[in-house]
Amino acid sequence: MKTKNRKKKTIEIRQATEKTKIIEEFKKMPIVQIACERVGVSRATYYRWIENDSIFREVAMNAISDGESFISDKSEGQLLALIGEKHFGAIKHYLETHNEKYSRGKGLGGRPDKKIRIIMLHDNED
Repeated sequence: MKTKNRKKKTIEIRQATEKTKIIEEFKKMPIVQIACERVGVSRATYYRWIENDSIFREVAMNAISDGESFISDKSEGQLLALIGEKHFGAIKHYLETHNEKYSRGKGLGGRPDKKIRIIMLHDNED
């Protein structure tokens, strides 16, 4: 009986450790497959935990949400860095998604009959 209880306790401790690790992974990378691989837990095990442990499910969903916010912030920082480097695609994307005047199909000044043309001048520094 003692051996059975000790084995059960050992499994509970291991699972608690793995659950903590997967939560931390979600905060950095909110993709189930990748987080499970990094922690060494199967996706089936993760989904079983989600189904059977409502507290873990809530904590995991919050961690995934935090991870998505982290990735969004990181991506926005990279986008702004590209804009600073005069990367046309980044400039165009930012204007189309953040300024009604430049949104797709609107053209310059919100007129659908005009196309946006941006000319980038590069300094020739030697």
